[in-house]
Amino acid sequence: MSKEQVSTAEYRDEIAEADAAIIDAIAMRMEIADELAKAKKASGQGVWDDKVEQAIIARYRGLVSEVSLSAAEAEKIAHVILEISKARQTRIYEGKA
Repeated sequence: MSKEQVSTAEYRDEIAEADAAIIDAIAMRMEIADELAKAKKASGQGVWDDKVEQAIIARYRGLVSEVSLSAAEAEKIAHVILEISKARQTRIYEGKA
């Protein structure tokens, strides 16, 4: 096996490890958001707050200042995570979770 092939395999292994860490982190975030949804429902709050969503997106954009992601990429990631979170919270509010 050439040095280039070994390097490629090593990079793929590193990516697989990073992917696992991403899934773990998102799962943890969703579990926390589920608990938040239950607390909001119990206290009579609405399922979603647009101002909070905008603050979350802004937080994601700010988090990339020291890493190799752009603000636009961070915003895309935030939107995907928020879409999943909204769907889960809606199911909790509807008693389907």
